Amino acid sequence: MSPRNRSRVFALAAATAVLAGTAAAPSATALVAEPSGPTSAADIKVTNRVTNTLSSHAIGVNTPFWNPYLTRPDTPELIRKAGISTLSFNAGGPGDLYHFQNGGWLSPDPNGKNNGGYEDLDPTFTFDQFAKTAQDAHAGMLVHVNYGTGPTDTKAHPSTTEHPKPGDPREAAAWVRYANRTHHYDVHDWVVGEETYLNGWFSNPKYPAPKEPDAHTDKSPTAYARNSIAYAKAMKAVDPSIRVGIEFFPNDPATAHDPGKSKLKEWDDAVLNTPGLAKAVDFVDIHWYHPTFSGKFDDASVLADTARTAPVLKALRASLDQASGPRHHIDIVAGESNSGVFPTQQQDNAVGALYLLDSNLSLLESGVSDVDWWALYNGPSSTKDGGWGDLGLLSSGKCPWDQPKKKHCEPPVGTPFAPYNTLRMLTTALKGGGATLATTTTGGSGTLTTHAVRRADGTLAVVVVNKDPKQTQSFHLSLPAGYHTDRTLTWQRGDSTPTTHRGAAPTSLAPYSAAVILLNR
Repeated sequence: MSPRNRSRVFALAAATAVLAGTAAAPSATALVAEPSGPTSAADIKVTNRVTNTLSSHAIGVNTPFWNPYLTRPDTPELIRKAGISTLSFNAGGPGDLYHFQNGGWLSPDPNGKNNGGYEDLDPTFTFDQFAKTAQDAHAGMLVHVNYGTGPTDTKAHPSTTEHPKPGDPREAAAWVRYANRTHHYDVHDWVVGEETYLNGWFSNPKYPAPKEPDAHTDKSPTAYARNSIAYAKAMKAVDPSIRVGIEFFPNDPATAHDPGKSKLKEWDDAVLNTPGLAKAVDFVDIHWYHPTFSGKFDDASVLADTARTAPVLKALRASLDQASGPRHHIDIVAGESNSGVFPTQQQDNAVGALYLLDSNLSLLESGVSDVDWWALYNGPSSTKDGGWGDLGLLSSGKCPWDQPKKKHCEPPVGTPFAPYNTLRMLTTALKGGGATLATTTTGGSGTLTTHAVRRADGTLAVVVVNKDPKQTQSFHLSLPAGYHTDRTLTWQRGDSTPTTHRGAAPTSLAPYSAAVILLNR
């Protein structure tokens, strides 16, 4: 099987988990609920207190160039139907080998051919094809530029230790010129590199992992910061209207003393404290696979992990504000997100679907401006329990590359997985942008999670998620005065699409289900 069919999880994202101290890929473990009697109804209160303001393009998706299905004729319609408003040109590790000229090509990996197989993950569509799909889908674009290798680093004349050929800000500036001046694609957001904190500056010998391709002689965080300043200046000289972001690891204060995670925190601090960095960049790009770093992989733990979002983002916000000062606000973009970096069956079933809805809203109400799910199309890999997992929203129609007997394969290409359906509910709740509102949920069994959004058009969207796999949960809504129910979208485990109901708002949710209640004044 060609390495192209490997999912991202056995490329760079797996390295993130390993360096953070996770020893092995988990298997998805079903939550076994103990029989219990009826529980009292939960009380859900929606307040008028704003926790974050949202743009109309807050939800996006990654489109790795090594998966060929972005250019299928039905892809733009599937993107529009899901309400996806941004496409991210991000391929993981191969992005720091990628050069956009001549239809797109990869440099040799400076870490060697066996470094995650990155140099074999060839582009299957051009940047222009990516831009056309985005335009056809009425979506904006975010682009990762090559930080690791320069345009003279070719197979015929590769980079060497004696003669390194690292990424070149002039190539990034040429890409901005090509996209926004020559072709008027209006790419607003650009990121310097891809998970550069894994470039080999530090490693954990106990858990060897692939390294981010980086031909720079100096691989320190300070060098990345200084080089990012040069990238930002060169790119903004071409188009001053763009935003430039840098790669950042979202450290959890609860695990700050873990050796692997403390090194990542050291990277972040060194980058932020580099003179001139805070004024040169507009946002940090974090990759949110937090359940993996908890080390707990059962269904209940994955779903409960969203409670850690607010503390992590609060600490990150404080660090950014301290570095930038009161006159310059550095945004937080969650440029990748999923329920885990390893393949599990959770990613394609109700657990992954409910996690997507709850986690995205948790990130947004905690100060993130944009969330890009990994990925639109990805491809399957085997799981330890004998099944397969796929980090994509849509099926790639393949058998797992690492499953010799091909007993368990995906449905036809383009078939939506369960998270695609809850993504549709999410984008409905966020339609047109607006503001997230503080909510409280008391009583009940403790398995209900609630979010609220006051959309720009005045509609109130209340999102309720039942994480209990066995029990129906009842609830009472307490809302700001004057709202009446317009309609409700519901989805539960096994549904092939969300269902719209008119009339009164629901007062209970089935096991493993969610509702988006839309109210008008």
